[in-house]
Amino acid sequence: MQKFFLYSILIILYLGLAKALSPSEHGIQFLKNESQFSKLLKGKNLTVILVDTHATGFLIKTYYQKLRVISDYENVDEMILRTNKEFAKKNKDFIGLSIYRKTSETEEFLPLPPGSLYVDNPKYGIWKTNKKGLTYWSFHKTYKNFPKYLGWGKFKLTKDFHQQMKNSISLNQPFYGLQNEFGSNGSITQKNFPHFFAQDRKKKTDLRALILQYLKENF
Repeated sequence: MQKFFLYSILIILYLGLAKALSPSEHGIQFLKNESQFSKLLKGKNLTVILVDTHATGFLIKTYYQKLRVISDYENVDEMILRTNKEFAKKNKDFIGLSIYRKTSETEEFLPLPPGSLYVDNPKYGIWKTNKKGLTYWSFHKTYKNFPKYLGWGKFKLTKDFHQQMKNSISLNQPFYGLQNEFGSNGSITQKNFPHFFAQDRKKKTDLRALILQYLKENF
């Protein structure tokens, strides 16, 4: 009898903690995999950048991803989608990368540095060469804020960078940059998407403290 009572308490505690430590999913759309992007996102010449990914819940995990969606003429939106463990795990190294791109004719799913959709397209900018002979991409004035939205900061995308990116595309391999500037371990990404890398997010969960807090608030 005592064992049955103990098991009942543990089950209640299990379900209660899972619910208490997981936010409401009301109004948040579910993204099973990248093939569903086209159904969720409407727009023209858009790129989707993975800004954040995290799991909530104590024993029953719920996975979320925050996306930045950029389309023509500086239309920028951020959205949070619920996803599954498999898709979250698949994208864990792709923070700061474009994980989906769409034009009127094509869809692309290979993780690439943000802005890859627009570079080398005369509609968006031109190649310039500085006094040191370095050739880099420069957006037109209409798109002057794109480097900020894309998470470039002061980064200059060069011809060499673009060529290496094209080589990775031909091999169907994700590209993180010439020196791993982008992605979850990238220096540019860490500088321009600081929230994901904040120290307080890296603290280990104190199981005992969580249980004691839950019991104090609910019993």
